[in-house]
Amino acid sequence: MLGRNVWVVGPCSDSNDALVGHQIINVRVIVDREPLLCDTSLRKTMAFLWTVAFLFCLPCCYGSISFTLQEEEPMGTLVGNIPRESGLGSNMTDEEFRSLKYDFLDQTKMGSLFTINNDNGNIYTAVVIDRETECSFKEVCSLDFDVMVRSSVSTKYEIISVNIVILDINDKSPTFQPNVITVQISESEAIGTTIGIEGATDSDSSAKNRIQNYRIVPEDGPFGLNVTKKDGGYILKLVLKRILDREQINSYQVSIVAYDGGLNPNSGTLSVTVEVTDDNDNSPVFTQSVFEAKVREGVRPGTSVLRVSASDADEGKNAEIRYHFSPTQSDLDEIKKIFAMNDTTGDVMVVGNLVYEAGKVYEISVVATDLGPQPAESQCTVRITVEDFGNNPPIVRVNFLSSNSIGMVNVSENSKSGLVIAHVNVEDTDSGSNGVVTCGISDNSFDLEAVQGKGYVVLIKSPLDRETKAVHNVTVTCQDQGTPALMTNSHFLVHVQDENDHSPHFKKAIYFSAINENNAVGDFIVQVLAVDDDAGINAAVRYQLHSDSRNMFAINPETGVITANHRFDRETDLFYKFTVIAVDGGSPPQSSTASILLNISDINDNPPVFEVPEFQFFVMENMDPNTNIGSVSATDKDEGKNSDIVFTLSPNSQVPFMVHTGGSIVTTQSLDREINNKYSFQVWAHDLGSPSLSSQITVNVLVGDQNDNAPIIVYPSKENNSMSISYTAPVGSPISVIKAYDLDEEGPNSQLEYFFNNGNELDIFYIGKNTGKISLRKTYHVEMDVTFAVSVIVRDKGDNPQHNITNFYIVLKYTNGTSVQALEDTGNKNIVITVIIVCFTILISAVIFTIICILCRQDKRLKKSRQQNSEKNLYDEKVPEVIMEVSPEINGVLCNPGDTPSKKKKKEVSFTLTEQTPGMLPAYNNPGFMGPHSQDSSVLQPDYDGAPTDFRNLPPKSQYSLQNRVPPLHQQRQQLPSTDNFSDSSGDTTTADSGRGGSDLDLSHPPRQDEVGSEYAKLKPPGSLHKVHLPHFDNFIQHTHGHLKSQPYSALYQTNTNNPSGEWNPSYV
Repeated sequence: MLGRNVWVVGPCSDSNDALVGHQIINVRVIVDREPLLCDTSLRKTMAFLWTVAFLFCLPCCYGSISFTLQEEEPMGTLVGNIPRESGLGSNMTDEEFRSLKYDFLDQTKMGSLFTINNDNGNIYTAVVIDRETECSFKEVCSLDFDVMVRSSVSTKYEIISVNIVILDINDKSPTFQPNVITVQISESEAIGTTIGIEGATDSDSSAKNRIQNYRIVPEDGPFGLNVTKKDGGYILKLVLKRILDREQINSYQVSIVAYDGGLNPNSGTLSVTVEVTDDNDNSPVFTQSVFEAKVREGVRPGTSVLRVSASDADEGKNAEIRYHFSPTQSDLDEIKKIFAMNDTTGDVMVVGNLVYEAGKVYEISVVATDLGPQPAESQCTVRITVEDFGNNPPIVRVNFLSSNSIGMVNVSENSKSGLVIAHVNVEDTDSGSNGVVTCGISDNSFDLEAVQGKGYVVLIKSPLDRETKAVHNVTVTCQDQGTPALMTNSHFLVHVQDENDHSPHFKKAIYFSAINENNAVGDFIVQVLAVDDDAGINAAVRYQLHSDSRNMFAINPETGVITANHRFDRETDLFYKFTVIAVDGGSPPQSSTASILLNISDINDNPPVFEVPEFQFFVMENMDPNTNIGSVSATDKDEGKNSDIVFTLSPNSQVPFMVHTGGSIVTTQSLDREINNKYSFQVWAHDLGSPSLSSQITVNVLVGDQNDNAPIIVYPSKENNSMSISYTAPVGSPISVIKAYDLDEEGPNSQLEYFFNNGNELDIFYIGKNTGKISLRKTYHVEMDVTFAVSVIVRDKGDNPQHNITNFYIVLKYTNGTSVQALEDTGNKNIVITVIIVCFTILISAVIFTIICILCRQDKRLKKSRQQNSEKNLYDEKVPEVIMEVSPEINGVLCNPGDTPSKKKKKEVSFTLTEQTPGMLPAYNNPGFMGPHSQDSSVLQPDYDGAPTDFRNLPPKSQYSLQNRVPPLHQQRQQLPSTDNFSDSSGDTTTADSGRGGSDLDLSHPPRQDEVGSEYAKLKPPGSLHKVHLPHFDNFIQHTHGHLKSQPYSALYQTNTNNPSGEWNPSYV
């Protein structure tokens, strides 16, 4: 919208902020000082713009990808690939795609569950993932995290949300907590009575893997199981099916089994003990209906006369019995003055002064009552007879210093010697020696010490050790000195209380165990046992592992069962040694240790591994069969049979070798390098484990060369066994080349040497020792063709040299031709000539191009100098146009235009010397100015209209400039070959041109100097060559009928074919 309110929807201002694979759109709303919602059209416009902004920004949202993973997968399982799932590579170049790096955006808990390969974006599990741990009781377990994807070659990045759904497996069994319970039911309960039971739980997350049903075992017992499904769970009740009688069966054992719904259902069991509680339906029963006892007169109060005993078939309170005298007894009050009843023990004791009365028998009714809610009772009779006795025994009473001690005293085992633990009170009412009492003690750990007038005290005599003796039964014996002496014994128990003075000690100092590698977590390893000689909490031992176990093991703190907490690899660690600690419950606690030595047993989980990527061996050819060429070797990280390796040749390898089981490789036949110089085949390594594992490797066998092949001579042959050369050919002229080769390997065995065997007794010919080239060694005059029968030995340079001999003829021809051709027609000479021509043409073209560049540069410099020089030019004459001509080239030799089969247009380069260059003169008509020249050349002096000028009179600077204007062509000159023995005409006796051009004597000489005049140039045909001498032009090149010669002070010119008037216009050729 344009106007007062301007709305702009455009792309981001900085495209570098674009996410990888997305586009960021900025939406700007510019309002020119007007309320946005002032009218209906503006509201519609705003709604439209927000819609547009939303649609444009949709691509800006971060990418989101999802993967699924089954729980309990092993560590390192591939979850998925981020770039493949998100399609990152579709919007970028291959270089950008390969430069992407992947990292967690936030180092959350997900970083401990998963790992990301920074280079390729693969997501792997870092631990074994338990769905129930990560997503307890969730129907869908989704683990989410963000990944930063960034490019290392640009500023692009992207944040991708990764969603990993963990799939549930039936890996959890139904579990009762606790799995052992005890319930009670009264024996008087009616049929149909129910007892509630807590149901089982199943940690699996999916409904199909959770609990599906229950059953009770046994099903024919007095109890049934009522199962009701409610709110996704189950309500369990035990149902009584028949009447119970506790006195016949007081408890029942039943099991409740829960089953889940996986493919392989798991189950869990609850052990239920049903205790039948007692109903007080039984009365106490005395062991006998009448109890009788006799007691002497004068016994001390507290003396027990007898004990009654009753039992009750019920249990609990219903079976606990209390005794008392029957309240319905008529003489109860008199009886209570003399006797008392211990209601718990049933002891009848003397409490009063018991005096003998003749015929007196105390008959007492004793009632036994249980403690049930509705007590039941029974009754018996006790008869006590008092006997007459004159001397009474001492009365001994032991009083313990600790409170609530009845017949027993508790003493710490750390108590010191001399500690008083009890007081002994002794009474004897007799007189005289009958009343003198002495006491002694039976246990050597204690002692009696008399206290004046106060009886005795019991002392600790020696240190006590509960672990040696926990309870001391002490008897204090007191005896008077009457006749007969009477004695009284008093017994009491000394319980030695435990102190934590002993550490737990293991049954073994070192426990040895073994486990197979690749075990499962939780597998049993060993159970340790430690005992503590202390008692109670001081002897309660718990187990724990030392830190040297590295969290690779787990231990049950109560049972001492050690299990694996890690999957072991024997190839990484052969054994583990760690420490287990036993700690008691004392304060402070005592501890001890034992060592666990765990051997990791090998399973065949590693294939043989070769030490190198491939093996390469060398064997000489022609060796006898069964020659050992070397051995392959491999290692296997396993042990025993699992690491024993045998080697075999791949069944598909058809090679002349055999592989022994130990890895040695031998030949099965003699090898010929010239047939095959290299063999490649596969060797397998198998271990002897079960099942066997294997790997393979490539073996390359190089066959070494032996000098077992003689040179093969290709030329001369029987069909072509002659060659010729003119006797006039200069010394060194080539005649031909012996062509031979050797099938042996490149090196001395195939490097050849050439020698004359016979036929060269006159030493006319020479043969290159290493090249086989035959040339003319010296001149030999003949007047007719002479044939020499020559024999040449061709020999290799091996340790055991092989040789061959060729016989041929060399014809020394009587001819005046300038060329000799060898009889051999190699078919390559035309190619050589063509290459020479092309190379020479390129060289000349380069020279011309260089000259042009130099001249152009100098022209620019001269023009600049002319503009800056205000001085009048000394010379007004123009320098005539100079044309450089390059003659055509045939067979690599420069030729005159007249020598070519067809005339070709000369390549011309024209340049003009600036008029006003000081010292530069266009022509020379002064005969006295001519410089020296060659004997076979005539000098032409052109006739110019201008005044004669002598270069020698020019200033040195001008001479230098002129010399620089004419390039030194002699520096580009090529040396022509001196012979042409390999042309098509070589070897024929002919007067035809050899291609090198004629001698200097064959040239047509131009007129002498005195014949030269201004009209001479007009008479010469166009394109003819002329030569003039130029002083101070050293080393200039003369071109005369195809020859290049160095001629000082001379230059060539030619008549201008484009000048109809025939005026002489010199051009440099």
